Amino acid sequence: MAIKSKELAGLLGVSAATMSLVLNHKPGISDELRTSLLERIREMGYGYMIREEEQTEKEEPALRTIAYVVLSEYHDDVEEAAFFPKVIEGAEREARKRGCRFTILHMYDDSGARLKESIGKEPFSGMLVYAARVSAEMKEALDGLEIPYLLIDCYCPLGGSSAVTVNNRQGIFTAVKYLYDRGHRRIGYISSGRPLCSLAERRKSFRSAMEEMGLSEDPLLSVEKAGTGQEAQEYLEKLWKDRSRIPTAVVLENDLMAIAVYRALKNNGLRIPEDVSVVGFDGRSICSMLEPALTTLRVPRREMGRLLVMLLLQKIELQSRTAERVTVRLEIDAELVEMGSVADHSSPACQGTGMPDEVTALPKAERRI
Repeated sequence: MAIKSKELAGLLGVSAATMSLVLNHKPGISDELRTSLLERIREMGYGYMIREEEQTEKEEPALRTIAYVVLSEYHDDVEEAAFFPKVIEGAEREARKRGCRFTILHMYDDSGARLKESIGKEPFSGMLVYAARVSAEMKEALDGLEIPYLLIDCYCPLGGSSAVTVNNRQGIFTAVKYLYDRGHRRIGYISSGRPLCSLAERRKSFRSAMEEMGLSEDPLLSVEKAGTGQEAQEYLEKLWKDRSRIPTAVVLENDLMAIAVYRALKNNGLRIPEDVSVVGFDGRSICSMLEPALTTLRVPRREMGRLLVMLLLQKIELQSRTAERVTVRLEIDAELVEMGSVADHSSPACQGTGMPDEVTALPKAERRI
């Protein structure tokens, strides 16, 4: 009984694309894998599906093309756009160094619905994919392209998608321990509330870090949904008029939140770092422009881009040699860069808020959820 090549691929546990290369004697997989699959196809009685080698046309090997694909509804979000140019620069340099073409595609699509239409017919060897978050629908669309891909700074909990991400847990723990070692116990966390995968992971990591330091997170001192820009400044400014809600130190979800935090503290008559110490995340150029300069966790973004290409090429090579599928997550540690926004809480200068280390019997916090 005749079957389709896609069905045969399923029986042999390989992709339809791999099966096409085997049946048509096209390059793209190792000789070892090709020989093994051809033998199994003949043993199963489907040898008639194998195209005669003399009928195939000899093709000149083409340069591999790597696509950097942006799938995000945050196309107007300048904050996110500012993070990635250095990542792209590192990825492009590494791709060209290894003899690959490099192209950037922007699709403001949070479900992957346009992927097949826009990418399905392109001869890409692999893709580096940025998305604010990866839904089941988007993962299905990405897998359906049958092009090896890596996720950028976003991990899919559904499994089966390799990624290169920032080690958010390590970075946030480093920030909390740094503040703890400098005498701070009333430590808060400021979140914009934006539903980005990496930011959500940082928020969860803060709770874990506080527990690991033997501290309980005080809901009065952290903000779940401050918003961004002017909205965040106005909200924090109003919030911190209540002195019971002012921490001795705050960890920010990223460096750009510092603009709103600095202004809100200043407008409430509070000094950085004398009254409140501040730690950012990402290591953006804005850190050195603030007064005082912002202590932050620096992410090596160019190196992240290089590693993305290196891991993707390894993934492509591995898939050409075996039918096995291996999923990996490579995490890049963040480095603490000390600037001028943190002071020791034990010093007299750090008692400006007049708040003790332990506050009890406080009214229930009004939290933004």
